[in-house]
Amino acid sequence: MKANIQNSEQFGKSIREARKAQGLTQQELALTANTAPRFISDLENGKATCQIGKAIHVAAALGIRIELVL
Repeated sequence: MKANIQNSEQFGKSIREARKAQGLTQQELALTANTAPRFISDLENGKATCQIGKAIHVAAALGIRIELVL
């Protein structure tokens, strides 16, 4: 699936959908991505101040490939 992400809310929605499709809880994803469950919640809710490095790490833990097109 390809998604054209234009804001933090859309990114969070994509993370939530991928997590649920894989049958993971926020707690399980947090353990896999080596982060806190609160971070997963903030990320899925589109909190704009989430750290990009952690967000990319979570996406990678879900097998999401991020591609920038210039």
